[in-house]
Formats: sequence, structure tokens, C-alpha cells
Amino acid sequence: MPRFATFALSLACLSFAAPACTSKPAEPAKADPNDANKIPTGDKASNAELPALPDPIATVNGKAISLAEFKTIYDLKVQKYAERKRDIPPSADRRYRKSLTERLIYQEVLRQEAAAKGVKYNEQELAEREAQQKQGIKEWDKHLVRRGETEESLREMYIAELVEKQLLDSAGKLTVTDKEVDEEYEKIKPNYKSDAERVQASHILVPIGPQNQPTMGAEKPPEPTAEEKKKWTEEAMAKANELYQKATAPGADFNKLAKENSIGPSADKGGDLGVFTKDRMVEEFSNVAFKLKPGEISKPVETKFGIHIIKLIAKFPPGDLPKEALVDQIRERLGQRKLHQGRRDLKEELMGRYKVENKMEEALGPDPRGPGKRMGGPGKGMNLSKDGMPMGHPPVGDGSVPPPNGKPAEPADDAKADDDGE
Repeated sequence: MPRFATFALSLACLSFAAPACTSKPAEPAKADPNDANKIPTGDKASNAELPALPDPIATVNGKAISLAEFKTIYDLKVQKYAERKRDIPPSADRRYRKSLTERLIYQEVLRQEAAAKGVKYNEQELAEREAQQKQGIKEWDKHLVRRGETEESLREMYIAELVEKQLLDSAGKLTVTDKEVDEEYEKIKPNYKSDAERVQASHILVPIGPQNQPTMGAEKPPEPTAEEKKKWTEEAMAKANELYQKATAPGADFNKLAKENSIGPSADKGGDLGVFTKDRMVEEFSNVAFKLKPGEISKPVETKFGIHIIKLIAKFPPGDLPKEALVDQIRERLGQRKLHQGRRDLKEELMGRYKVENKMEEALGPDPRGPGKRMGGPGKGMNLSKDGMPMGHPPVGDGSVPPPNGKPAEPADDAKADDDGE
């Protein structure tokens, strides 16, 4: 997805964001294990009943993982089918049993390894991750139900990711060297050549008017009156002027102000929009940004997306983009590659070293459909970054100030977010 996709999407996603939800979704009707084992099917490979759910479902170095712990997630998966007035297919039921068990096993392995190594996950990073996941989802409780997860089960998945990262980092597996950066820059440098001047800028974006969006399927709210538009613009400009005064005060931290006051994806990065050519941003924005000197901050600039306070980071002439313009991006991407491969290697190493008794797998036996069928794994549902640097021009901004002809990307359908693939 181009990073210069129109701000309409960014704004819509932001306005859907709900405050952190402290209430838990309604408790599902508990599935009777015996009922779960008797599911009608037309699948010739599974006319027989599935075996009873074992208790415990597994042990890790002698520590039991109880059936009750398993069923807090499993019951939600089963209930999704009941709510659709469907019986869960035995193939899906088998996959749930296997993948959820493996997931809980690996989480326990990571807990024990972290305790043995004295490694603790970053609680601040966990809080940021949870807030990020809720952004753009208005009805979080319903989203959890659709995914077949609880607040706690998602938190355990996030913690597992953070523990993996900390274990790898403490072992020096995520270090990116200067030599690696230099080598990567030489590989990707041709992709960043341009005949036009480029700049790198950050901004603080103040929205104009209320940001609440209607629920999907609800009627579109009436167009604001001229008086309302004028009032909203005046209020936004007053706030922008106040922020401009703060941003230009001696010792001001522009990044911090952007994180606390800006909207759009760039806010988390201190307002950094990356490197872009003049035609990559709306005219009002580019006209101001390209006149600034490095380190200079503009007075509030109004566009159809809101009011911007722009800080110029650097200017780059036509030709190759210098390494300093890409070094942060290269380090991040190389770090993600190491993290991706490191997680694979770590899981293989730990699962080979820990004594695991998978009672669920023993109870299920071989898949009646035969070998080679897809089954879930302990890492399933974890969000891992893809390898590779982006091709073409460097990523442009965060979509807050797209080109006039930019097309909005398709919004993500949170109904597809279910990690079980159903």
C-alpha cells in the first residue's frame, strides 16, 4: 500500500478508534466436551467421533496446561459456529484443538525460558501494542468475539512475541552492524534515484471538526453548515497556533509534541513523513515544505485534511539518495529480518530442548485426511514483518498529505482478523 494513500483512510481509521476497553466480552455458553466430540459431518474421513478432550492437554517440563485454560479460547471458537447456526466441521475442530494446544505449549515454554534467563518483557511496549490493536476498531468486544479470543488470550500472544524479542536481543541476535547497513544501501541505492529534489519533513496535524464516524451501515451524518465549518476551522487554527508557539519555543521537542497532539500514523513516529518529492504531497503542503530550511518550522498550513505545522528535516538534490536519508529505514528493515529468522530459530531450538508431552496430539492421533494437511502452529497468529526492502521511491509520508490524485487504500476488514483462518 503506498504510504501516500489519501488521508481519508487514515482519518477514518483514527476516528473509529475506541478508548481502551476495560470490560470483557460476554461469557460464551460453555461447550460440553462431550458435545464437541459428536459433530455430524459429510466428510467421509471423519464420521467417527473425535476423542474426548484430555486434561491436562499438555505438560512442559512437568508443568501441566489445564483443560480449563484451553477451553477459555476453544469454547469461543466453537461458539462462533453456534452463533451462525452451524455445526463446526470436524476438520476445523481438529485444527483448533491442535493449533491452540501448540500455541499454549509454546507460550509456556517461553515463560519458563524467560524465567530461567531472567528476561522480562517490556511493559510499555505491551501497552503500546494493545493500544495499536484497538485503533480503528469501534466495538472492541464484538471484535474479540469475531476473532474467538479474549482480552487475556490476545495479551498472552503479545507477551509471547515480546519475550521472544527480548530473548533474541539479549543473545545479540538482533544487532545490525554498520557493515550490514552499508552493504544493504549499495544494493537498494538504484531504487531511490530521482530526477527531482526531495525533502524529509515531519508535521503535527490538527484535525478540523469532530472525528467521530458512524457505525458501518448507519446513515451518513448530515453535511455541516457553513457556520459549523467556520467554527471548526477557527478552533483547529487556534489549537495549531498554540502548538506552533510550543514547537518554536527554546528547547522544544517537536517529536514529543507530534506524538501527543498529531493525528495519523506518523504521530507514533514523532510526525516523520519520510522523504518525498514535491508532487507527492498536496500543493498547499509542498509549497511550504520545499521553501523551508532544514530545522525550520512553518506556521500553521491549512489543507483539506486539516492544519499542519511542518518541520523540515533535510533537503536532497536530484540523483542518488544519500545513505543518511535511508539509514534508519535500513536498520529497521534489517532488524525485522533478523527478528523474523530469529523467531524461527528460537522456536526450533527451544522445542527441541524442553520436555513436552502433548496429550492433545496423542488423543487426536494421525489426521484421518492423511499427511501433509495444514495445521496451526505455536507461532500462528503472531504478526511478523516481511523480509525485503521496498522497491521504487522511498516510502512517502503516512498518507496524511497525499498527492491530489492519490487513491485511498481499501480498509481492512476486521472480520478477517480471525487468526484461525476460518
